Amino acid sequence: MFFFVDLMTDNTDDQLDRINMEAAEWVIRHSGGQLTLEEQQSFEIWRSVSPLHAAAFCRASSLWSDLDVGGSKKGTQHRKTAKHVAATGMFVLVLGIGVSWLEPVRWFADYTTRTGEIRTVQFNDGSLAELDTHAALSLRYTANERRVIVVGGQAYFTVAPVSGTEHRPFVVDAAGGTVTALGTQFMVARDGSDVDTIVTEHTVRVAKENHEGILRSVVVSKGQSVHFDRSGLHEPHAVSTATLTAWRTGQLVFDNVPLSDVIARLNRYRHGRIVLAKRSLATLRVSGVFACENIGGALTTISQELHVKTISAGTLVTVIY
Repeated sequence: MFFFVDLMTDNTDDQLDRINMEAAEWVIRHSGGQLTLEEQQSFEIWRSVSPLHAAAFCRASSLWSDLDVGGSKKGTQHRKTAKHVAATGMFVLVLGIGVSWLEPVRWFADYTTRTGEIRTVQFNDGSLAELDTHAALSLRYTANERRVIVVGGQAYFTVAPVSGTEHRPFVVDAAGGTVTALGTQFMVARDGSDVDTIVTEHTVRVAKENHEGILRSVVVSKGQSVHFDRSGLHEPHAVSTATLTAWRTGQLVFDNVPLSDVIARLNRYRHGRIVLAKRSLATLRVSGVFACENIGGALTTISQELHVKTISAGTLVTVIY
C-alpha cells in the first residue's frame, strides 16, 4: 500500500485520519454486541455529521467483515478473544496508518524525540527545552525575536531572560497561537490543534485568534493552565503543575483520570497501540504513579486495580476488555 503525502494539506489529512480511527472504534463497538439507546443515538449523530463519516464507517465495516472477527463460534472463548485481538491489531494498523503516522512535518523539525525518549536541548541563547516522548520543535531565531515552534508533543521551557545584551522576546508558536515568556519556566503541550500551556514560574502571555478572526490574549500565572483550539482561547484555571510535569523525572501521575485519557497518554510511550474493546470501560477512573519506561507494568497494575483483562497480539496491539 502506498501513501502520497501533500505537505500543504496537513489539517485535512489529520481530520481524515481522525475520522478513520473514530470509524474503526464504532465498528469495534458494534461487534461487541447491541449498542445501548444512548450509544446508538451517538453513533447516528456521528455518522450524519458528514459524508466522510459515513464513507469511513462503510470502509471500516467492510474490512472488519473481511477479517471475520467473532464470526466463528468454534473453539474456546479464549481462542475467540485471541482471534478478536489479532484481527483488531490488523484493523487498527490498516486504518491507523496514514499521513499522521508518516508525520512529514517531523522530518523538517530541528529537534525531535523518539517514542519513549525524553531529552533536553540547549539553544544558543542559553534557554533550555526538555522534550517529552514523540515531540518535535523547530527554531526561528532572528535578530528581533527568539521563536520556537512546537510541531507536536510537549516541551518544558526554561527561558534565558531578557537582560544585558539579550533584548529579544522568547515566543513559542503552536497551532496558530503564541506563548510569550514574561517569566522563565512553562510547558507547552500540543496535540493537533489543541494546545495547553502550563506555567510553573512567573507568567506568560498566551494569544490566539478565534474562529471569527478576533485575537484574544490572557496572562497566565504560576500554577495555572490555559487551553486553546480552533474555536479560540479558553479561560486560565488552576492545575497541579507537579502532576502535569512529572514526565520530566520519568513518571506519569494520574489522579482520578478516565481510563481513555490514561490510555492516550500511555500510547505515547510505547510501540504498538493500546485499545479498549468496549467504550463502557473508557469512563473507569485511574489513580497512580507509573514509570514512563515501564508501560507494561503500568498496564498490569491498572488492569488489576480496575478488574479488567488485557490480551496482546505481539507488540502490535494490546486490547483491554
